[in-house]
Amino acid sequence: MKIRDKLKEDLHLPGFVSDILFVVVVIGIISAVSQLALGLWTPMVAVESGSMVPNMNIGDIVVVQGASRTEVIPWDAAVTKGYTAFNNPGDVILYMPYGKERLGLIDQAMAIFGVPYPPDKATPIIHRAMSYVNQSQPMWDGGPKAPFSGYITKGDHNDRIDQMAGAILGMANASYIKEHTDQIVEVSPGSIYRDKKTGLILYEVGNKTYVGEGISYLTPVKKEWVIGVARVRIPIVGYVRLIPNIIGDEIHKLLGGS
Repeated sequence: MKIRDKLKEDLHLPGFVSDILFVVVVIGIISAVSQLALGLWTPMVAVESGSMVPNMNIGDIVVVQGASRTEVIPWDAAVTKGYTAFNNPGDVILYMPYGKERLGLIDQAMAIFGVPYPPDKATPIIHRAMSYVNQSQPMWDGGPKAPFSGYITKGDHNDRIDQMAGAILGMANASYIKEHTDQIVEVSPGSIYRDKKTGLILYEVGNKTYVGEGISYLTPVKKEWVIGVARVRIPIVGYVRLIPNIIGDEIHKLLGGS
């Protein structure tokens, strides 16, 4: 007997209720299997930008193995091992920029009506791990020292690493961080902070505080920010996931949004 029919008979539920319950049960089973096999409840993500072209394209679905179930092999280490992933040396990782929270369904639904994403949340970045640097090592040849240990990352289609892709927008008052402790998240003790209300990054250098932006500007990617390692690419299918975003953009334009 089918599970759906069993639910109807044993629980005496209306048809539409048992159908909904059936879907919930199936999703729960799939999620549980994913957690056991890959270490993630939701192991699939849709590629939303062209930063990994041609090895990953907009609309692809990528299956990710949880960081707790594997090790990350950066480009420089992969070259010596002869290891490649998605046509190049090194693993492609999924990470949260600056340790921000992941966007929820409500956030994405509100965006359809032109509501901006919360500045303290972000979509995960899927880029290649190029190297791993320890604290105080240069993040690139001739570059600044790493404020903490982590991965140097880059999109295959981009011309520079993420740690160079950004900008310093200006300076904040020296007292800004102390006066806004309720909205400041410490990224690196005593040197780098994240402003929850603006999403901007604050860099303390000596007695000056600089304000910057970028996906990982001047900061490596901490191991704890890594969600997992990309393992399989499924072309085109991800457009189903991106359709709400596309519709939302068009609705926003019709409503007069920029």
